[in-house]
Amino acid sequence: MSTNDLLQDLCPDTAPYILPYDAIIATYGPRMSILNQAISLVSVPPGSFIYHIVGLFALEAAFAISIGQYRSTPESDFGRFALASGAALFLRVILTILAVLGIFGFVNESLLLPPLDRAVTFSTLLLIGWAFLSRSDEVTGEIILSVGLVLIAIGTVVALVLWNNFSVSGIDYNNSMHDLLWTAPQVGLLLGIIVMLLWRRPEDWDLGFGIFVLALLGTLLHLGFALGTQILSGHISAFTRMTDLATLPMFALVVYRRVLRLTVVVLDADESSSFIPLLESPVDPGLSPQIAKTLAAIGVETNKSGAIESISRGIGIALGAEIALLWELSDNNLSVRCLGGYDLLRGRKVVGFTLPAAETYSIRAAIKLSTFQRLEPSIDELELRLLADQVGMQYIAPALIASLPSENEQHYAMMVLSPDSLADWSEDDNQLLLALVDPVARAWANVASEGNSF
Repeated sequence: MSTNDLLQDLCPDTAPYILPYDAIIATYGPRMSILNQAISLVSVPPGSFIYHIVGLFALEAAFAISIGQYRSTPESDFGRFALASGAALFLRVILTILAVLGIFGFVNESLLLPPLDRAVTFSTLLLIGWAFLSRSDEVTGEIILSVGLVLIAIGTVVALVLWNNFSVSGIDYNNSMHDLLWTAPQVGLLLGIIVMLLWRRPEDWDLGFGIFVLALLGTLLHLGFALGTQILSGHISAFTRMTDLATLPMFALVVYRRVLRLTVVVLDADESSSFIPLLESPVDPGLSPQIAKTLAAIGVETNKSGAIESISRGIGIALGAEIALLWELSDNNLSVRCLGGYDLLRGRKVVGFTLPAAETYSIRAAIKLSTFQRLEPSIDELELRLLADQVGMQYIAPALIASLPSENEQHYAMMVLSPDSLADWSEDDNQLLLALVDPVARAWANVASEGNSF
């Protein structure tokens, strides 16, 4: 029984259809019929046009948003995202044009499209991975990207020459060694990007992790069906295309979310008091039994470690912050030391660390000059990013820091970080923190005077 007869028996109301040679055909029993239709949807016109349209519009949206934001803030990371999405968009436009020309017989699609389709997919993954992992203060990412694109270009030329000798014999690309030479390195690339995402934890690494895990799943399914069981024929990597329909819009979503964060937090100081945050704080500000109990516990602890935790937790809950930190200026003024703090969102202590004073100008100034400072992502991006890396935040957020009154030569300050970069501090928050520094300073002075260790 043929595939068409089988599908006609399963779906008598559906008109029979004939898949062209380059379509991906599933012939492994009735249970494969649904999978067969899903595969043909992204492989055979007109369904394959939808695949190209979705990919093009997703990359176009990411490019348009990134380039627009880059023009207004050239120092941001959006230049990297604009380059990645723009280059991927350019490659996919060429692939789409060749696919359309092949349908109408103007080009030999069985010769050109198999290697080019794999090369464009490989390049797109490399570009997106570079956009996530590269940093503005490093050149390693640019070197790897440049070398990778050159190798892909050389490999594409070699693949076209080699495939030219085999395509005339009617061999399916999906079941050939040519396909394996593209797909195996792609698995290695995806695994490498996933490991780097988990290690470096860049901004939006969670969405990036989902993007590349989906891409890896599609690549592995293609390996299993096309090279293992040889269910798939023709030249189209259908499972990779299925995952592309999810991963490319997710990439556009990452760009949009970054723009939304930056757009919301860039406010004038006199407008911040009327700003309503889009994301709720992990703790509702305002006097409540929980806040009253936590504030009362600030002066109870008799050792420094416990005092740091109780002070940070109390200040953080009172202001609805995500993280509260206690700072100290070194005797030589060459570094600032975080004595510790508390992460209210995750319910855990923050371990102390030391930062060079040259890279923490605002923090050092607030402690040394006994002033109040407000750190904004639009102005203090490098300082806040350095701080975010130390405390394990996935984004940079506005911060408030106020010095603690002290009668000796030691200089301390209290800092709070807002729940998210979508949230901002109001004037009431400023006044509340300033009102709390006096009791906090007295509580900390009592503990420090007793000479208790951490």
